[in-house]
Amino acid sequence: MRKVLVVVLAVAIVGSLAAAALPLAERYAAGQIKAAIEQDGQTSVGAVEVGLLRRRVILTDVHSQAFGGLTARRWEARGFPESFGDLLEGRTPFTDFKLGDPLRADHFELADARFTDSDGSNWSVGSLSVDGLDLAPYDPNVAGPYRLQILTARIAKALKLRHVEATNVSYGLAATGDSLAMRRVAIDRFDHGSLGTLVIVGSEAVPRNTTDAAFKIDDMRAKDVDLKRVVAQLGERSWQPGRPLGRVAVSSASASGFGGTLLSRNGVSLEGVSLETTHEAVDSSRSRLRIDDLILRPAGGLEGARLRLVLQAMGLAELKLGFDCAGVERRGKGELGIDRCALAMADLGEVSLAANFTGADETFWRAIDDGDAMLLSRSAIALASARVTVADKGMIDRSVRALAAGSGQSSQIARANLARDIRTYQPPDILITEDLTKLFDTVARFVEQGGTLALEAKPDPPLGLAAARGLSITGPDLVSLLGLSATLSR
Repeated sequence: MRKVLVVVLAVAIVGSLAAAALPLAERYAAGQIKAAIEQDGQTSVGAVEVGLLRRRVILTDVHSQAFGGLTARRWEARGFPESFGDLLEGRTPFTDFKLGDPLRADHFELADARFTDSDGSNWSVGSLSVDGLDLAPYDPNVAGPYRLQILTARIAKALKLRHVEATNVSYGLAATGDSLAMRRVAIDRFDHGSLGTLVIVGSEAVPRNTTDAAFKIDDMRAKDVDLKRVVAQLGERSWQPGRPLGRVAVSSASASGFGGTLLSRNGVSLEGVSLETTHEAVDSSRSRLRIDDLILRPAGGLEGARLRLVLQAMGLAELKLGFDCAGVERRGKGELGIDRCALAMADLGEVSLAANFTGADETFWRAIDDGDAMLLSRSAIALASARVTVADKGMIDRSVRALAAGSGQSSQIARANLARDIRTYQPPDILITEDLTKLFDTVARFVEQGGTLALEAKPDPPLGLAAARGLSITGPDLVSLLGLSATLSR
């Protein structure tokens, strides 16, 4: 029993000594870290606080001339791999850090930070919080006018984050004086150029010498975004503006709450835009793009006055549009399809397009994925079929009324003259055949009667890029070459 008491007493004494020594060790480590950070002569720190048990370091009032200039009211990191011995000797992720060095921390925070680039452009961040920071080594040796863009791409390729959130972010361009601001940005699961979710709230672009946003979006969201192709291309030493960047893959994205003086001055309002992509198989996907409630109203200026006259002649106060487009990729079968792209116009009608392409080979997909349009000329992709449908829901009547008002004719005469002009139209350098004349007659009857007009193309064989060059030959037979036909239904 006496031995047990001795052991307990010894443990208690050692624990008391350790507890008493811990604050002294932390203060010593703080002094070492402060000295190590400031030894380059470019950086100063107001105070350093160290928590050895949590492997935490807090810096306050940081000022650095490195990287163009950086200030931060508070800078904290915890859970980094440095040992107690490293901390006591003044070694942390902040000391002797150079571009290209790896960096790891469980948690990282910045408060009231500002950064100035070499060209005078500046960033400011109200708060930045990062969880699961893992930056692998990368090559920082870049020169030239696009150094910042290339270096940013290389950092993104080397970076992995579990979660990052920033508030009150702004970027000011030195060259123009314009600025971009975001109230909140949040990213989950960033992994070397791809990310799980992205949320941007309250973004706006503000021209210099004004406080009014030229363009703003209240809310933007995206899920499963793959930027790896863009990051790889942008990180190349030879990159410069105008070079292809590649395709950005996304499973869903949306933006809503559009506004700003740029839209309002032109009488434009927009409710929202959304994109969804679903994968039916490894090599097959289906996408849908929607634009909701795009409204055009007469605004000031000459263009606004012209739009007002046209709308008044058509009996409309505004032009309200909606766009809905769905398509499919079947890479294994070499197919690309537009299921239906429809432009809906309130009180006017709807115009829709459907099309199917065959022979979508590897060259075509590489051109799409890499963003290299020059490759398309070497692809065997061909148009198999296409269908354009125009549904009249007031379009013909209102258009004829506007035409009549502009020409001083009655609506009946304006409609009859328009139908006549369509029937007798002879496009230059096109072979005028009986089939083409019948097609024009169907279009003319659509003008006279309304209903739904369908124009269909079924080239046989499918029209590839090589065959399409026949369209440039003088006097092509469009009806035969494209397999054109027209139908009218009520």
